[in-house]
Amino acid sequence: MKREYSHIVVGLDTEWMHVVKASTKKATMKVAILQLCIEDKCLIIQLFCMNNIPPSLQNFMIDSTFQFVGVGVMNDFGMLKNNYGLKCNKGIDVFELAKKRWPDRISSASLKYLAKELVDLDMEKSKAVCTSDWKAKKLTETQVQYACIDAYASFKIGRMVLSDEDTSSN
Repeated sequence: MKREYSHIVVGLDTEWMHVVKASTKKATMKVAILQLCIEDKCLIIQLFCMNNIPPSLQNFMIDSTFQFVGVGVMNDFGMLKNNYGLKCNKGIDVFELAKKRWPDRISSASLKYLAKELVDLDMEKSKAVCTSDWKAKKLTETQVQYACIDAYASFKIGRMVLSDEDTSSN
């Protein structure tokens, strides 16, 4: 029997880029893209191209109605706060939860592995796209697809691990 969700599950992922600080000449990582997914609706937000974070996004990210799920989501939350002052509420690392629930079944924290193992979703993860220019004002269709697939996979895995439905027969 499947339980009703008390929160709306939102798949979350980010794409990062290297940024060199002019004052220190040191390279640091900065979030360029925020990817969100509910059901089959994905939103790709180009944070790096924004002058300000809209209040609507700030309010959405702290709204207790939503439960943000993803691999390493707490790390993403920390980067979003450090880079943009964007606070986030209710993050659940789907790897950690899946590992607790199925310790003999889960062996990797990779989103691609979890997607295949838990929700039978094959993800083509091109290294060229993964390391592409995420700070570009106009993303390529391939980048948008990649970003959407990551957020969608996070959503599907999150929905599954938060449910009472056991998929150990898959």
